Amino acid sequence: MMHAVAVLLVLVAAAVSGCASSTPPRTSIARPFDDVRQLTVVVSGQSEFAVLENSAEPGRTFDQILPWTGYAGLLKPIADLVHQVINWFVESDRKADASANVRDVSPAAFVGRVFEQTLRASGRFDAIRVVEGEPADDAQRPDIVVRLTVPTWGLVRVREGDPDLMSAFADVRAEMVARSTGVALWKDNEDVTGPERLPLKAFTDDRAFTRRQLLDVLERAGRRLANELLYAQGAGR
Repeated sequence: MMHAVAVLLVLVAAAVSGCASSTPPRTSIARPFDDVRQLTVVVSGQSEFAVLENSAEPGRTFDQILPWTGYAGLLKPIADLVHQVINWFVESDRKADASANVRDVSPAAFVGRVFEQTLRASGRFDAIRVVEGEPADDAQRPDIVVRLTVPTWGLVRVREGDPDLMSAFADVRAEMVARSTGVALWKDNEDVTGPERLPLKAFTDDRAFTRRQLLDVLERAGRRLANELLYAQGAGR
């Protein structure tokens, strides 16, 4: 009996050993851009400055008054249109006030410089350059490019209240492309907001403060995009 148990234990041990040895060794999965050492960052596209407040007034007041008229169903579409028009005019004025502080700033170029500096500091790349617009000369066109755009930036409402609280924001996008194949090797979209939560008046009254907030959020966006690329590049190592 003891002999049979010993044989059984030997067989179980051999089976377990066989299963373990048959498991393939874990290997790292290389990213398609792990070996990229030279990078060209192309900044381009229009950037729209926006003050995204989406005020509840005067629509809220309209909603309170209309039921008393007896024609709520008929007047509601007209009230909604008036609400949109009033907010459009208010937003246009506020946008003009806030954007006056940064008319000399190209958001995409600013983000591109921070993006380049962060990547360069990592030591992962031998050469990085930032250009505005696609190179016209085919001989100078690199195979690997990162296209970087900032479609919208400005101020956005982050908390409803009396008054509403606003923050600087930037919508930034980046895509690494292999020009020879047209394949996107990496892409990232980031909606970055600043840490300050303040009434709109704080931004429109102090131009120097507003400029600092807007440039700070662009800097945050550039660093975040670069760090996301570095993380993606190092994930397969």
